[in-house]
Amino acid sequence: MPKPLTPRSSAKQRTERTERTSISTDAGFQSDITCTLPDITPEQRTEERAAPKAARRIRLTPETVATLQAAPRQYYVWDTKHTGFGVRVNASGSLSYVVKLNLPGKRSVWKTLTSSDLAPAVIEYHQLQIKFGRGESLQTKVTETLWQDVVDRFELEHLQNVKPKTALDYKSSFKRIREAFKNRPIRTITYEDAWTFHKDMANIPRQANINLRLTRQIFDRAELWGMRDLNTNPVDMLRKIGWKPYPEHDRQRPIRPEEMVRIGQALHDMKASGENLFAISAVYLLFYLGRRLREVLGIEWRQIDLEARTIRWSDTKTGAASAPLNDEAWGIISSLPRMSYRNKAGEIVEHPYVLPGKNPGKPMTDIRSFWKRLLAKAEVENLWRHDLRHAHGNEAADLDLNPQAIAALLGHADMASTNRYSKTGLDRRLKASQTVAGSLSSRLGVKK
Repeated sequence: MPKPLTPRSSAKQRTERTERTSISTDAGFQSDITCTLPDITPEQRTEERAAPKAARRIRLTPETVATLQAAPRQYYVWDTKHTGFGVRVNASGSLSYVVKLNLPGKRSVWKTLTSSDLAPAVIEYHQLQIKFGRGESLQTKVTETLWQDVVDRFELEHLQNVKPKTALDYKSSFKRIREAFKNRPIRTITYEDAWTFHKDMANIPRQANINLRLTRQIFDRAELWGMRDLNTNPVDMLRKIGWKPYPEHDRQRPIRPEEMVRIGQALHDMKASGENLFAISAVYLLFYLGRRLREVLGIEWRQIDLEARTIRWSDTKTGAASAPLNDEAWGIISSLPRMSYRNKAGEIVEHPYVLPGKNPGKPMTDIRSFWKRLLAKAEVENLWRHDLRHAHGNEAADLDLNPQAIAALLGHADMASTNRYSKTGLDRRLKASQTVAGSLSSRLGVKK
């Protein structure tokens, strides 16, 4: 049954309410807050207005791209003709072309194009559109490695396997190569860049060829490291377009017989006048031993074996080596005084080197200044110190020594270096030519 209705509470049970304040509508409106706006002139409004942002959608042409200016933050400008194609203007002012593709299941995919010019970038944009239309997967972005970083890594690994002197000679080459394509991603360097690099060194042809060969090795190593696609070495591609290295003139300069006489007389006169005995002895030993300059200047007394009449080097350009000590070389060495010096402890000790230098306990480092005075006195021009080593090899070839003996005397690692030495004496070549021509004349039946 429904609950019976109960009567309302009586007025006595109600809580007394607070009497409300009546509001008079006769009083006028008053405010205790006063706000006064300043008067702003139209000129002031123009000055304070922010500069308008650069256009975000324009027709990209070489002219419009050239007008794009850098801003404090990078921004994008999209092409009105090609959907999703645009250019990114970096804060530094550099430009990069980009493409934005709307892929299924994703909002959008952005890719930075490899081309740095507008026309190739448009072509690359169309190629990506074709791939997208076929449903091909787009390659993910690869981290671009800069050229100088590749050169630094190659230099660090390559110089570990060469001699310190050879590594020192490579330093200048690596410096020039590093600056050639600095701040360029290694994937963007083409054969035209390599050709330009070679042509810029036309005034130093031999060094240009050496630097390009070294550059070729760097690109090969970059392919091995995965920094470039395989078989894309730009130096290898040069030969396909008819490129040839600069012709190198043979640096070997034979010493003529009359020059040999004048050099010998100049050495005799300089010795009599009190010139540096050790520098004079160094020139004689370069003639008599035929070894490299550093090998001769660095001979120590402990390297000389008197019983075997040999000089032994623990390390040379071609590794450990030895050379016979002939009578002339022995006569020069035995005539030199044994020098002594004071070490850091203040003790007087014997100098270890046959040809001591200016620094205590160190050998002679070079004879460049003495060599200039010698050539001036002998009236000989364009002769290098290394030509004395060539003179030893040429003399051995003129005396009909077999190539294996010449290679052993000069310390060659392969016969390719030894084959450069041939019979250079004019009288010997004339005699050989007359013998061959006379034999042919008799066979032809020519009557004399």
